[in-house]
Formats: sequence, structure tokens, C-alpha cells
Amino acid sequence: MQNFRRELPRIDVEAMCWELVDGKEVSSLAVDISPIGIRVERPYVPGPTRHTMPLQIEVPGIDEVMWARGEACFDVLVPSATWGIVRRTGYCIAGAASRDLRMLKEFVFETHRARRDRFAQVDHGYLA
Repeated sequence: MQNFRRELPRIDVEAMCWELVDGKEVSSLAVDISPIGIRVERPYVPGPTRHTMPLQIEVPGIDEVMWARGEACFDVLVPSATWGIVRRTGYCIAGAASRDLRMLKEFVFETHRARRDRFAQVDHGYLA
């Protein structure tokens, strides 16, 4: 597998994501997404992070939910004023339906382009 780290666009989002742990859905918040990965945060619950995790991801702005198999790339605990301790996990998307992967890629690239263009307009004084 090639290393695409930081070569593909990544966007900040606030979307629901559910991890399937022991047959139960565990809610988390997707805070960052790219065509090949997702970073999720949720209140800390003791226990190991599984290397491979079924994920149900709400693709923001499209009103679609996709299923994917995520492979944990990192798992860290960070302090949070709201939740006490937050578990932050990054998943590489290791498998999903072709349709869902295309949908995610289009969403990320189009959102990244729109945000970049808007920033350029504000930076050049076109927008107030």
C-alpha cells in the first residue's frame, strides 16, 4: 500500500459515526475525514481499541450513511473540558462499497475545493 499521508485533502467535519463493538453500536463523533481515513472522538471508556473495526459513517451534507471496515492507525487519550478524557482514534478505511468510496471521495474533494475557493475570495477582499 502506498503512503498517502497528507497528500490527499482532509476536512474538518462534525458527523456521527458508529463503531460496532461486540455486536453493539458505540456512538462517536467524526471530526476529520479524508478519502482514505477518518478521525473519531468519544468519551473515554476503558478497554483496548480493536485493530479492525466495522464503522457506520454519516457523510455530512449528503444525508447518506456508509459502512466501512476501518483499521486503527492511532489511538490516543486527550483531556477535554466537556467530556473529561476523550479517546481519539484514527482509522484508515480498509474496505467499503465502491459506490460509498466514490461518494466519500467526491464529498471530500468538493468540500475542500469550495472551502479553498472561499478562503481565496476572503483573502483577496472579494467577500466581506
